[in-house]
Amino acid sequence: MGRKLTDTQVKSWALTGGVKKNGTVTPARTLSEQLGERGAGSMLLERRPNGNVEVYLAMRREGGQERRKLGAFGELGPDGLVRGLSFWRREAERVSAEARCFKTLAAYDDNMRKQVADAERAARLVARQGSLEQLLVAYVENMQRQGKSSAKNVMGALRLDVLEAFPELAARKAKDIEPEDISEILRHCINRKPATKGRGKRKTTASTTNGKLTMANRLRSYMRAAFSFGLKHDLNPLRAGDAVLFGLKHNPVAYLPTIEGAERANTEALTKDELRYVLLAVQGLPERHRAIAYAMIYLAGQRVEMLVRAGWSDLLDDPEHGLVLRLVDLKGGKGSPPRDHLLPLAGRVHEVLAPLLVNRQSSRSTGPFSLDELRPVYAHTAQKIFSGLGSSLADEGLTRYFTWRTMRATIETHLAELGVDEQRRAWLLSHGRSGVQAKHYDRYNYIKEKREDLDKWSRYLDQLVSDSSYA
Repeated sequence: MGRKLTDTQVKSWALTGGVKKNGTVTPARTLSEQLGERGAGSMLLERRPNGNVEVYLAMRREGGQERRKLGAFGELGPDGLVRGLSFWRREAERVSAEARCFKTLAAYDDNMRKQVADAERAARLVARQGSLEQLLVAYVENMQRQGKSSAKNVMGALRLDVLEAFPELAARKAKDIEPEDISEILRHCINRKPATKGRGKRKTTASTTNGKLTMANRLRSYMRAAFSFGLKHDLNPLRAGDAVLFGLKHNPVAYLPTIEGAERANTEALTKDELRYVLLAVQGLPERHRAIAYAMIYLAGQRVEMLVRAGWSDLLDDPEHGLVLRLVDLKGGKGSPPRDHLLPLAGRVHEVLAPLLVNRQSSRSTGPFSLDELRPVYAHTAQKIFSGLGSSLADEGLTRYFTWRTMRATIETHLAELGVDEQRRAWLLSHGRSGVQAKHYDRYNYIKEKREDLDKWSRYLDQLVSDSSYA
């Protein structure tokens, strides 16, 4: 047909099946209307016996006639409007324009199906892409699966300075986080008021001594590690197939420098005179406080978190070495499983720990390190024994101010002066092991060497207290 069809004509044809031509009504199964541009094809209408009219795009391709169904005349669209000829005319022209670059309409349809499938897949991926909060939580959960003792502290820092401080940022997709966002988080950590617990309610200037710079720098390292975890997560073949994806392309934290002035460890060691005053001050503490403080010193400065975690079941009777305390070291490096760290409790060491061990059978506490024989002591409570002594002895002018961190540096320094070499100190203090052999194959417990060094250390401490030259 050279002229355009009208909706009225098509509705009449749908009802009767006939078309009026030259005054005569003749039956017709199809009607067509040429599209405007040459080679564009035509809009073809086909009437079904039930009166429904289907709309097609008809084109001549590769020497043959092809057609593609577009829809039905008079159907109701998603927008609530009836699809008349004007709509199908525009639709036929659109599809014709898109299909002309393909050899066949079948090839065009294949391409359209691929585009739809790709779009659906992209939508599913977007729906599964995790937020910053999901990334940080997944990172900490992975730390917990690996038995990392620091997982709880890491989660606490991330919750305080990221999830609660920046809820909108936490809800944003992890892949959309930029270095500027990380910088804002770290700036907040440095400048915020201390957390409202204990006495810390004043806003203080960030410095090395109050730890705010160090906390911000550690937060930076936690977030860098979390994004590194996320970068590997999506490609991990052990990941569940329906697990959340992060779609990360880079680590935004890697662009930020370390925070200047942070992590300046207080590695000063107390002198012999100062260490002697500490030992004398410990003698004046209540019995269980004294015994715990002595345990921390006479056991050569073990990590307190590891020490106070020990339970009664960790006191072992060894046929060769006598009573042995088993500590579980969770602080191994990457690829290192938790390992037992055995300490012989013999001689002077057993003597200073005796108040903690005497009620081994009747104590209601889960382990020996308890101040009330009911509950285990927390690591920070044990460490506060020494920060308290540090304040009082410094006020008296007997020592510099010190904390348990200072004491650990002091103990290792004095052990080195006694001739305990670096390797033996590493065995004694369960320092990290490096190398395949040390990590995975060396299972010797070094109890004999540890007892020799603990005996040497105990004699040194006792001599400091009793030596009249210090009186």
